[in-house]
Amino acid sequence: MDSQLDFTTCIFDFDGILVESENLLVMIWEKAAREYGFNFTEADFYPGLGRSIDDYRKILLARFGEEFPFDAVYARVQIYFKSRIQCEGLPLVEGATELRQYLEEMHIKMAVASSTYRDEVLYRMQKTGLSGLFPVVLGGDDIQNAKPAPDIFLRAAELLESKPQDCLVLEDSENGILAAKNAGMRVFLVKNLSPVTAIMQEKADAIFSSHHELLQYLQMNGAALS
Repeated sequence: MDSQLDFTTCIFDFDGILVESENLLVMIWEKAAREYGFNFTEADFYPGLGRSIDDYRKILLARFGEEFPFDAVYARVQIYFKSRIQCEGLPLVEGATELRQYLEEMHIKMAVASSTYRDEVLYRMQKTGLSGLFPVVLGGDDIQNAKPAPDIFLRAAELLESKPQDCLVLEDSENGILAAKNAGMRVFLVKNLSPVTAIMQEKADAIFSSHHELLQYLQMNGAALS
């Protein structure tokens, strides 16, 4: 089947787009920070979505003060998170595999571009059955400048031999949406944990409540997306 969609390439964010990790991570950050005497809330999690670890360190130090033991808390988060995945697994975002399968059938090239370090992304993909389903997987340590800089999306397009204007990005965070627009790409917002901000509403080319809604849209409008 030849693709009738007006993009040749789809670049997926990872956490919140392919795997349901964000709610779990909020709880784990709350637990780890509390063990060091800090009251971390869900609102403290949002600014880090799509950002590098170094950027998030700066954000939390500005929020809690220079005495916040970021590296120690982050190390515990990693331990708790991997332990939880090992014991209970990590669920996929509902409808993500069906969407990926549809795009494959339409001969759309695909990549994963995450701010999470690449080895961790590959580990999570292995635990969720996603290994080998995307020919290009990039993490935050594969590029110099994290989202909202365009680096990771431009690198994904380069590896897939695609032009930015032919790429569609699927994101759930403000930083990711800004990165996609800075790369000169179209971006669809698929709602998840992060509240939809005014910037997200302004910059996203379309907003969907779920992958099922997005898939239905693509199936109905494949030849006339704009």
